[in-house]
Amino acid sequence: MKTMSNTLSKYLNILTYVMIGLTAVFVIMFYLGGEIPNQAYTTPVYSDLLIRWATILFFATAALAIIFPIIQLIVNPKGAIKGLMGLVGLGLIILVSYGMSDATLLNLPGYAGADNNPDTLQFADTVLYTMYILGVGAIVAIVGTEIIRRLR
Repeated sequence: MKTMSNTLSKYLNILTYVMIGLTAVFVIMFYLGGEIPNQAYTTPVYSDLLIRWATILFFATAALAIIFPIIQLIVNPKGAIKGLMGLVGLGLIILVSYGMSDATLLNLPGYAGADNNPDTLQFADTVLYTMYILGVGAIVAIVGTEIIRRLR
């Protein structure tokens, strides 16, 4: 089992480097590839390619984020409790963020778009508050870990 794990790890590392390399090439092409002539706005030639690559990476990441926990749940059912506790904690943070959010329409002179509606505004506030809470939590965890490490 160890050799299979090492072999899989080696292939995943190679795949990671290949994907990072492709991303770097696409970004360089995007910035240095020139612009499409006669456009109303500056439009890099390789915009579509970079957007497609980002979409592929997003869906691959989403699929792996779903598949690997299911495999881990099957292999180690006792470890699933910790994962479920993390999901419950994240759910509580989202609920608190939703409670803090505001759906009041914004006064935007000259804006006639459809995005200034209560649902969109409440969703945006919920996402922002969730990110604020998670960001502060990450900073506190990093600082706390360093303090505990120094005290030991």
